[in-house]
Amino acid sequence: MKNWGVRGLLLLALLAALNVSTSARAEEKRERNIAAHYGLGVGAALCSLIYGPVKIVYATLGTITSGLAWALTGGRTDVAREIITASVRGDYVVTPENLTFNEPLVFTGREGALDEPPADDSTQWQ
Repeated sequence: MKNWGVRGLLLLALLAALNVSTSARAEEKRERNIAAHYGLGVGAALCSLIYGPVKIVYATLGTITSGLAWALTGGRTDVAREIITASVRGDYVVTPENLTFNEPLVFTGREGALDEPPADDSTQWQ
């Protein structure tokens, strides 16, 4: 009988030790997750410092080219619209979702890409 009491205490101590170690692992995992988010945020900010100005220069030159195309074609807006759509639309900032490949980074815009309503809030556009 005395033997069962000692075994029970040992079993209880073992379960308590396992519980402590799993909660410590969960804390370590949470800290790594926060560190990963922080690293992605810093990486996105650093990438945006290079990508943003390049995109702004591209959009500015596209706007100028679009104006010249409009003037040289005698006011044809379809030609100018194609140029300005490709140069001005797109992403200007790199986000952490771009770095994890969850969302694409769009440098050149496409016609109709921004005209469609978002899938989750379609009542706003009606």
